Amino acid sequence: MKKCRVGKKRVTKGFRDVFIERRSFRTLITSAIEVYNRETNGALMGRSAVREIHGKRTGVVSIKEAYPFQTEKRTPSEVVHGNKAAFKRVLRAVESLKTEIIGGYHSHPYPYGFVGLSEGDVVSVKEDIEAMEKVGQERVKKGWIELLLSIKRNDYRRPQKSEWYICDYVKKLRVRMRTKKKTGYDILISAYWVYPKEKYGEKPIKQMTFGVKEVAVFVPWILE
Repeated sequence: MKKCRVGKKRVTKGFRDVFIERRSFRTLITSAIEVYNRETNGALMGRSAVREIHGKRTGVVSIKEAYPFQTEKRTPSEVVHGNKAAFKRVLRAVESLKTEIIGGYHSHPYPYGFVGLSEGDVVSVKEDIEAMEKVGQERVKKGWIELLLSIKRNDYRRPQKSEWYICDYVKKLRVRMRTKKKTGYDILISAYWVYPKEKYGEKPIKQMTFGVKEVAVFVPWILE
């Protein structure tokens, strides 16, 4: 694995940045590649933690596990819960296992126009928060972490070595991976807090106003 750095990663003021643990990182990357050129999506499990970043102990949100939903309806520009009953079973299973969902993730296959959450993405987050509230998953009401994987397939004229590398940007991470001699994938990972700007209970969640704040993404390899 090779790595590079473009600019210095900045810690976000007022919001916890995201630290993706090794196992969940692998799940995120492989699930985005598996369904290309359609969108992947899934749930994120984790907790608040402290990691040493730039020589300083810093509060982050640690992504411990990523679970890709298996019954989704996928297209190149959209992914929705294709089986509502199956989605609810996942939420109840997670609750029974005493595990907290802290957010979700999905991909935008190329051509994705811009890198960021769309209005439809925020609507989907609000729908998931509403569904999770009904099974007792209350933590996400304070704020939802959404990881976005903007992915593009690259086809090479000449054979390439099977390898991968990470490039660290001010907020985002870029992962380039060659899976076959003439095929590879370019994945840009960005992270966002989706948070309520109104009090719960005054109106239905789907009618509430939510803000979106991009935060920095860290992985172990960059800090080593």
